[in-house]
Amino acid sequence: MDRLDSELFTIADAMGLPREPARPSAKETPCAGAEPAAVSALETASLRLFLERKGRSGKTVTRLAGLPPGERSARLVKELKQRLGCGAALEESAVFFQGDQRARLLILLKELGARNVKIV
Repeated sequence: MDRLDSELFTIADAMGLPREPARPSAKETPCAGAEPAAVSALETASLRLFLERKGRSGKTVTRLAGLPPGERSARLVKELKQRLGCGAALEESAVFFQGDQRARLLILLKELGARNVKIV
């Protein structure tokens, strides 16, 4: 009964099982053959944000240039559109967002891991 009064009484003690040391957490013990995390193309790309009005009936658009082809996917454009709350189109080698979205787009791209983003 004095085992029950002890602070260190565990379920293993109640079941009569031997005590095992606590397992180390996954954060403390890295895998021996683990490779470093892959650098995404967004991190290394040189992205530029432009404001354009020409050829669009006077309507303002923000052009995102320099996006690598692998990152210029429908999924990324869709996520940016949703988070900005505006329309966007993928044309040629750039993505066009409706309105002046330069400052907001800069913040979102940095959140997604882009390091080299400039407003031109």
